[in-house]
Amino acid sequence: MAEATTTVQQDDIIARLKLSGEWFAAAAELEFEGLIAKVADDQGVAVSDEELQSEFDAFRADLDLHKAEETNAWLSNSGITVEQVEAMLESNILQAKLADKLIDDTQIDAHFNQNPAAFDYAEISQLVVDNAGAAGELALSIREEGEDFAALAAEHSLDDSTSSDGGYLGLISREEAGGLPGDIADRIFSADAAEVIGPFEVPGGGHLIIRIEEVGKHELDDDLRAVLRGQLFDAHMAQLADN
Repeated sequence: MAEATTTVQQDDIIARLKLSGEWFAAAAELEFEGLIAKVADDQGVAVSDEELQSEFDAFRADLDLHKAEETNAWLSNSGITVEQVEAMLESNILQAKLADKLIDDTQIDAHFNQNPAAFDYAEISQLVVDNAGAAGELALSIREEGEDFAALAAEHSLDDSTSSDGGYLGLISREEAGGLPGDIADRIFSADAAEVIGPFEVPGGGHLIIRIEEVGKHELDDDLRAVLRGQLFDAHMAQLADN
């Protein structure tokens, strides 16, 4: 058995990071930042002193480091230099600038229009019980007798994460629903609002009843456009890395 000690050695920290996979993730991130720097240089994209200072100020604010001495103390305690922080922040700015330059709205529009199913969503509630007979009776009472789904979910559902909210699960995408067994995903996205489907047997012996609150398609608003720009940029950079 290893001797008990209160001193943590740097080699031990590195070994633990390697065991957890964080070491290799950090190495991959640094390699990616190197690629970002090269592409930025090729594209003539740079970060001004003013941009870097603004980003550094925001970084400090996020950590509640409002005074210079607080920042210096944090850097010292973390074993990090100002230059290392600035290098990370500069890479973040370069990524944002490159994404804006390399991925235009035409590419985003094309991706959105060519992959319509990827932007479908369903808003659902669920009720989970462990007995097929009970599930059938509950589904029948909701459909035929007009029993309140939320009240029954609160009383009977075994899913602790949603039962207190009347079974409300929230929004799911087609991709997320695709992880459900059988044709449940197809049933969800072909259903009408307020329709109750199921019960379905799910792994673990549970029986699932689903109420469809709404089925729709996300609009290509500014928020989604920003997400897609980031995804398309990441895909572009991954392709460059492979080449």
